[in-house]
Amino acid sequence: MSTILAPSVAPGQQHTVTIEKLTFGGSGLTHIGTLPVFVTDSIPGQQLEIVITKFKDSYAEAKVKKVLKKAKDEIQPRCPHFHDCGGCVWQNLPYDKQISYKEDIVRETLMHVTPVDESERKTLGGRVLNIVPSPQVFYYRNKMELSFGYQIMRSEEQNGRRIYIDENPSVGLHQPGEWSTVLPITECHLYDEQMSMLLSDVRRFMEQTHLSVYNPKTQKGMLRTLLLRRGVHTGEQMICFMVNARKKELEPLFQSFMRAFGGRPHLASLLIVEHTGGSERPELPKIHTLVGKPTITERLFDLNFEISPFSFFQTNTLGAEKLYRAIAEAADLTQRDTVLDLYCGMGTIGQYLARFCHKVVGVESHPSAIDDALKSAGRNKVANISFYKGRAEQVLLQQLKPGGKYTFDVIIVDPPRAGLHPKAREAVIAHAPKRIVYVSCNTATFARDLGEFLKQGYELRTVQPVDLFPHTAHIETVALLQKK
Repeated sequence: MSTILAPSVAPGQQHTVTIEKLTFGGSGLTHIGTLPVFVTDSIPGQQLEIVITKFKDSYAEAKVKKVLKKAKDEIQPRCPHFHDCGGCVWQNLPYDKQISYKEDIVRETLMHVTPVDESERKTLGGRVLNIVPSPQVFYYRNKMELSFGYQIMRSEEQNGRRIYIDENPSVGLHQPGEWSTVLPITECHLYDEQMSMLLSDVRRFMEQTHLSVYNPKTQKGMLRTLLLRRGVHTGEQMICFMVNARKKELEPLFQSFMRAFGGRPHLASLLIVEHTGGSERPELPKIHTLVGKPTITERLFDLNFEISPFSFFQTNTLGAEKLYRAIAEAADLTQRDTVLDLYCGMGTIGQYLARFCHKVVGVESHPSAIDDALKSAGRNKVANISFYKGRAEQVLLQQLKPGGKYTFDVIIVDPPRAGLHPKAREAVIAHAPKRIVYVSCNTATFARDLGEFLKQGYELRTVQPVDLFPHTAHIETVALLQKK
């Protein structure tokens, strides 16, 4: 194969190409000879001058140097930060084209990656249903996290020591691969429409108080992260500042934050979180509530959930309701069914499904998520749900063994991007449920796990793509596997 590809291709070379289609992960695909080349920040139909950045035996990667001709479908992106911040990759494509490409990507990934015989792989694409679009195309995110930092960071040697020279303190986003600097952001069309006004107030606050921003290399500076949450159905808003501050510095800080942000409309929660460690996220956060409560309330269907700064909650509230309906349809529950909800987080899926079945058992490894799940189930008066704390594979091998307390008719799995732990996958198969509903945010790892389920007596009935993240390459899928 390698002899017929393109032996002259090497990093640093420039080529003129036309993008053919979009691929898993969001890159555009072109070919130099017969060599597949994946080009970041490109869309089908563009004629480009590209620079090769990486060459392997079977493929190459490249970046765009110059757009020679726009694509027929290309539109003007709404956001001035497009192509710079890395948050959106397809804002220059009409939304109907975006979701059409996502549906194709799911189909092609299953047909090319699933580790089963080629004859069986070819049938998998026919199981993919029409994608469910996001109810909101812009302003759909209920959570936004920005970093304080410097737009420019230089260093030089002085008397044998490395000195960092920081310029333009600001608040914004880390560009891909640039963890030490931030790109200043003035607006974002994925979060709340009021965000640009809030960011203006934050910058004015920085100018007035002269508070230092955090430098991840020296681990000095006070302002670290700005975390925003909003309840789409309730209108409640949270503003949370994470600060690298000691106890004696906090009291004057509280007064400054209260004066600047305490009177904002719809503000249900103004929080300061102490974060003095070197990790990206505090392990045991100490949260100070300046206004309101330490949570905001959000509603899914008729269920209410209290969301803290670090709670996992689906980023697209209205899209999550579409996702949960797809899960319920795939599960096809009856009032006799007992359901296992693996990787349940704060129990949102399980609490929604509880109305359709006899019993739900949730399993989650994060202690704070289990605490949230227990509290919300009590508030929502969901009596037929219980939770186990621990890693999925450990709980299934110890407390919830086959032949034990529960016989699970349906198992819901919603694992992280890495997919199912092999032992968790084996334990799910050992329970031999009638149906498995696999919720995935990574079609490639789902395809890997799917291959094992197919080999163990399950058949893929349907795969329902759901778009929770317009303008990005992320795709959510709900797959139904039926015991033969």
